[in-house]
Amino acid sequence: MDEDKDELYFNFRYAQRLCQRTARFYRRIQTSLTFMSLLTGSSAVATLAAQMPMQSAWLLATFAVFGCINLAIRPAERIAANEADVRKYGALLGKLNQLDPPALQQLLDEARQSDTTEVEHLRPIAFNDVALEVDAPEALIPLTRMQRLIGALA
Repeated sequence: MDEDKDELYFNFRYAQRLCQRTARFYRRIQTSLTFMSLLTGSSAVATLAAQMPMQSAWLLATFAVFGCINLAIRPAERIAANEADVRKYGALLGKLNQLDPPALQQLLDEARQSDTTEVEHLRPIAFNDVALEVDAPEALIPLTRMQRLIGALA
């Protein structure tokens, strides 16, 4: 591959990896929210049955908060959109050896226009993943604490 195709390969893999990491991040958020909602909801029912109104009120409020967060974030929709983007970039990677660099760049630009929104803190993490994949450890971006935390989730 020539230098332009190497760079395009990196860009395709970076976009694909970012979508994979974002989907995994939202999948873990969804799992956590579902678990916490079930836990607090069942705890609220248990404390009501035990005649502890103050604790049950707090647990019911916590249950409502987790339910609202889940509805506001809508992780299932974001997971589906990111997985569709992963497939889209995978199809573009398949065309890497068939098309010339300007045509590939145009396809990449068109694909980016329909991307779903990403979690900004995942961008350097996805970049580092692909930099290690193409054996370029000198290109790694130093991560902040927040980025390392979100990277651990994703």
